[in-house]
Amino acid sequence: MIEPSTVRFVSATLYGGWAVALFAAVRLKRPAARRYCYPFVAVVAAASVLVAARGAGVGAVPVGTGELVLPQTVSDYATYPLLFGFAAFVAGASRRYIGVVVATILLMRTAYDVADVADGTVGLAATAAIVVGYALLALLYFGPVAAAARRRSPRRALFYRKTRNLVLFVFGILITWAMLQLFGVFDAFTQAVTLEYIDFILRVGFAGFVIANAETLLDDEGEADATGGGDRTGPGSGTAPTAAD
Repeated sequence: MIEPSTVRFVSATLYGGWAVALFAAVRLKRPAARRYCYPFVAVVAAASVLVAARGAGVGAVPVGTGELVLPQTVSDYATYPLLFGFAAFVAGASRRYIGVVVATILLMRTAYDVADVADGTVGLAATAAIVVGYALLALLYFGPVAAAARRRSPRRALFYRKTRNLVLFVFGILITWAMLQLFGVFDAFTQAVTLEYIDFILRVGFAGFVIANAETLLDDEGEADATGGGDRTGPGSGTAPTAAD
């Protein structure tokens, strides 16, 4: 049987190749749009290094009844807030809601770590927190964040809906995987292949999607400037958010 380390080395190579391809794609965009794209290229490039480190057996720390795999942990804690926070940003949500989204996804990831290294009541409570957190994210994305998106241009609102649906769908699959993994359903090979596949879609797929649509954010800013309205809460806007809290 193929070793999990081999799966991860192959995955790391794919991440590296895609990081180069995505960087080249970003260079074809308008300069103002590139600032939205580079963080996602960085996530893919970092994944190449971190997945390779995990394949080499670096960073596995026994804790409680399980272990913390530091390369995976670092990658996830850097990636998830960016993806979910960006989806709320695309909607034009206020900083308050973006902060709530980011805090929720961080708490969910922490709950997974707790569930993985603890058993009994603590483990069950952490598992329940993951499910509750996902429900809260869906409530935010389909409620106040979606309401903010409806006040943006039609193209940006569509960009938000696609972004929201992508992160919720793929992360829903990831949560299902995590539950199966916590209950010991997978063998080592199946666990490695399925996790790398889901992570790859989440990171590379999302990066490609953002790069393909980043100029929508510029077009929306141009429309807001032309009409003298719109709230700009992105980098360098220099204004306080005005989307409804």
